[in-house]
Amino acid sequence: MKVLGWITLLFALIAMPLVAAEALKGPVILKVSGNISSPDEVDGKVLFDLATLQALPQYEIVSSNPWVDKPHKYRGPKVADVLAAVGANGKSITLTALNSFQIRINWDKVAKYNPILAWEDDGVAMRVRDKGPLWFMLPLDQYPELKRSEYTDMMIWQLDLIDIQH
Repeated sequence: MKVLGWITLLFALIAMPLVAAEALKGPVILKVSGNISSPDEVDGKVLFDLATLQALPQYEIVSSNPWVDKPHKYRGPKVADVLAAVGANGKSITLTALNSFQIRINWDKVAKYNPILAWEDDGVAMRVRDKGPLWFMLPLDQYPELKRSEYTDMMIWQLDLIDIQH
């Protein structure tokens, strides 16, 4: 009987990551890792599909940026809400794009601007070829100080991974 109990426990521990991954309804579009504490953590990462990100409160930023010819309306969750959802505890984040481009950001420097993870551009879900599926978006038109390269360089598109450091 004890052996059966240990076998059941072992199977449950092995199957746990499968349960969290199976809860996703679509392909993984974002991974969050590093200094996090979440019951949804699998192999050191929390995985998000579009539906999971859309379940968070959604915000809009209407702004121009160096890559568009006129202001666009971007929609997505606040980065702060995503970080809170995974129990992030750190002072900096490293953003990594699908092509492995990375940028490290002092979170305190940008948190007050309420950046979002834009998944929608002018009412259309962004595809990889359109800088999607996620774009780290800052409200450049609302805060003129953000129109400097030190901030626009943070606006990584095709975002794939957020890693939280102390």
